[in-house]
This record gives sequence, structure tokens and C-alpha cells, in this order.
Amino acid sequence: MRRGATSYACWVLVAAAAGCHHTRTCSTPTHAAAELPVVARQPVEADTSALAGVTTPARPTTVRRLTAADCRALAVKYTPLADDLDNHPDNDGPSHPRLRPKKDEKAACARAVRGYAADELRNRAAGDALDDYYKLARAEAQFDLLVAARSEVAARVAEADAAAKHGLRDRGDPLRAQLHDLDAQLGQLHGGIGALNASLRGRLGLDPADATPLGPADPLRVRGEDVDAAEAVRTALRYRPDLNFLRALTACRDGSDSGLSDQALTSINPLLAAATGHPLAALLMALCGKDDGSADRLASALAGRERQAEAEVRAAVATLHGHRAAAAARAAGVTDAAARVVELEKQAAAGLSVQAELTAARLDLLKARGAVLEAAADWHRAEARLRQAMGLLVRE
Repeated sequence: MRRGATSYACWVLVAAAAGCHHTRTCSTPTHAAAELPVVARQPVEADTSALAGVTTPARPTTVRRLTAADCRALAVKYTPLADDLDNHPDNDGPSHPRLRPKKDEKAACARAVRGYAADELRNRAAGDALDDYYKLARAEAQFDLLVAARSEVAARVAEADAAAKHGLRDRGDPLRAQLHDLDAQLGQLHGGIGALNASLRGRLGLDPADATPLGPADPLRVRGEDVDAAEAVRTALRYRPDLNFLRALTACRDGSDSGLSDQALTSINPLLAAATGHPLAALLMALCGKDDGSADRLASALAGRERQAEAEVRAAVATLHGHRAAAAARAAGVTDAAARVVELEKQAAAGLSVQAELTAARLDLLKARGAVLEAAADWHRAEARLRQAMGLLVRE
């Protein structure tokens, strides 16, 4: 009777607590709508009066040499939170496994699960760093090409000015407009290079205040061999840390995962976690031999992630092949543009008046070289993304 009375009293207290609050009538605060003055419409103009004398700074003559391999290694080393996962206190077992074998099993499970989680962070960090690396390599190469194009146009402007001083018709206006456009591109590219340097320094653990820019040292060489998509998928299914993370959790579902399964399911979607969120309820279910369904949900999550991994790898392989074909076409364009320049230079040496055509051809050649550099950089970015999708960047 005492036990029943206590239970009844608990229900009464719960019901009383549920109904003890008073209904309050809350009035929504009202504010008068803001009003702005009505005036005549005026055109928006740029005020550049303070920019007199502002020019694009020249690129420094010295750089910090950075290879793609160094970029990957430093990104893996300085990945935020990865070392914290590896050194989590729950990863440590007892001083001797035989003292508390259950705790040793839980620690081994925690080390494996958190180790794969750390590797997933490192794999992504390396992929992001390499993406910035090849963007920087492309930007540095494009800057040099724009400087060369500007020198070509500036020389023609100087010739047009000299001719105008001798009473000839001034034909330099289109060239001056082109010169201003090149200066604007150089300014934007200079800013982009600075932003990529700042991003890479943060990703690689370098001194953010170092004024010496990073210098990508690897040539943008595009390889010609094909990548076997099926083999790449098999490699990804074996090595991807996010897949092995879920497999390790599944292997630990015998009660030694210390709640890691629920934490992992919550990170995928909060509604996937066990409905019995109270530790006491979970303990009672475990003692009664009842499964909360986490094993099935982990298996479902693993199957879905494996399908996603295969799709990502196959998409990355297709993208890589597309960029290789684009680079080949751009390279053919460079060959044609170079042949045109050689032909016009021969005509100029023979005394023909082809200076305007020669200038245009040289600019076209620089543009074609810029296009092939962009295609090569895009190929390298796609190749890095494929290695990331295969889970290899953290293993290299």
C-alpha cells in the first residue's frame, strides 16, 4: 500500500505541476512603421577622387616555397579538433586490461571510432587546402600572363603617342581602354592572391602575419592516363574514414560503445537517436536484453553513405576526365596561336606593316596560355577532390 500510495502521489505531483501555471495574456508590442523621407531620384555614381596615384603593387621577388605534398601534410597536421579526438580521455583504458576488461573494450572501441572521425576531419581539411593551393597556382600564373599582356599593350600605346606627336592620327584610344581593363584585372587578381595566401596560412598552421607570400612550386602537369572508376570505388569503400567510422560503431554495438552510437546518429539527424534518452532507461533496456534499434539505424546509415561515396567517386572521375579533355583542347589552341605569332613575326621581319595584327596575335597567345593554365589547375583540383572522395589524402 505504501508503494502504491507513493506512486499515486507522484502522479498527483506531476499533474499538479503540469497545471500549476497561470494563463497569461501577452500583448504583442506594437511599433509605428518607420518612414523615410521622399526625395527626387538621383543617379548613383562612384567617387574615385581619393584614388589618384593608386596602382597595383608588383609581386614580391621572394616567396615561401610550398609544394602540394607539403600543403597536404601540413593541412593534415593542423586540422582543428582532430588531435582532440585522438587524445580524448575516454580513449584510455585501465592501467592493465585484466583489471577492468569491460573498460578496456570500451576504450578500444572509443579509440577506433574517434580515430576514424579524426581522419575524416583531416581528409576534408587536406582536400580544402589543396583546392586553395591550385587556385593560388593558377592565380600566380595568370598574374604573370596579365603583366606580359600589359607590357605588350603599353608598348603599342607608347608607339601611338609618339606617332600622334608627329602629327599622325592618334590610334591609341582603344589600346588605352584595354590597358585600363588589364590594370583592373591585375588589381582584382592581386587581391585574390592575398586572400588565398591568408586562407592557406590558416589551414596550414603558418604565421598569419608573415608578409612573404606563398609560392606554389609544383608544375601544373596534366597526366594522360585514365582512372578506372570501378577500382576507385573499391578503394573508397575500403579506405574512406566516414565509412570505417560507421563500421567501427556497428562493431561496438555489443554495449561497449558508451553512447557513441546515439551521438553519431544524432549528428546525422537528431530524430535518429534512441527514443529512450534517459541514461536509466537505456540501462534498463540493456539489462532486459532489448535493442533500441540503433544497430538497424547504423546499418541503414552505412548503406546510404556507401551509396553516396560511390556516387561521389564516380562523379569525381567523370569530372577529372572532362577537365583532361578540356586541357587537351586548350593546349591545341596554344599551338595554333603560337603558329600565328610566328607567321606574323616573319611578315614583320620582311618589312610588311602587320604590327597591329602581331600585337593582337601575341595577346591571343597569352590568352590561350591563360586558358590552358586554368584548365590544368581545374584538372589538379578535380584530381585532389577524387583522392579526397577515395579517402586517400589522410593516408598518403
